[in-house]
Parts: sequence; structure tokens; C-alpha cells
Amino acid sequence: MPSQNFIQLELPFMQGTANPLQQTEQAIQNLLDLAWKSVLANISVRTTKELMRQHGKLVALNDGQAWIKVSSLPVLRLAKEKIPAVESAFRKAFGVTVKVYLEV
Repeated sequence: MPSQNFIQLELPFMQGTANPLQQTEQAIQNLLDLAWKSVLANISVRTTKELMRQHGKLVALNDGQAWIKVSSLPVLRLAKEKIPAVESAFRKAFGVTVKVYLEV
């Protein structure tokens, strides 16, 4: 039987007027942002790292697939060439293969 790795996450309790759905969405986005920072830290080419840091945002990560939103069509054209470097950075950061998709 293959071994499985589990990560336990605790969502912060936020008092105030925010509803539970908004709190959950914010907690998920915070986790995506943290994961994205880990990926960026593992991109070795400075220009690629800066392109993705300034113009990319991890918006979904599910079942070995990551969706990165970029700021414009010209950036999308540049970023498509960088997908192998970003996929490599995911592998370095998390030890698993992740297929990267880009969107505007």
C-alpha cells in the first residue's frame, strides 16, 4: 500500500461581521499565497522569478494541477515559455509533479 502524506491545516477563527464563507475563502487564498511564495523561492532564473512574482498569482491547486493567473495577454505569451521552470519549482518546493496552466 503506498504511503500517503497528510497535512493538517487549521483555519483561523476571525471574529467580527465576516461570514464563514468569506473567512474560508480568505484562509484558502492565504494558503495559496503561501504555496506560491514557496514555488517562487524555488525558481532559479531571476527574470523568470520576477515575471511570475510581479505578474502571476496562484489561484487554484488541485490534484496535481495548478492554475496561475497572469496580468495580461502579453505576459501570458511570455509566461508560457516559463512553464517548465515553474513546474520544476513546484517539484522542488513540494516533491510532487504539478502540471501548470496559465490564464488571464
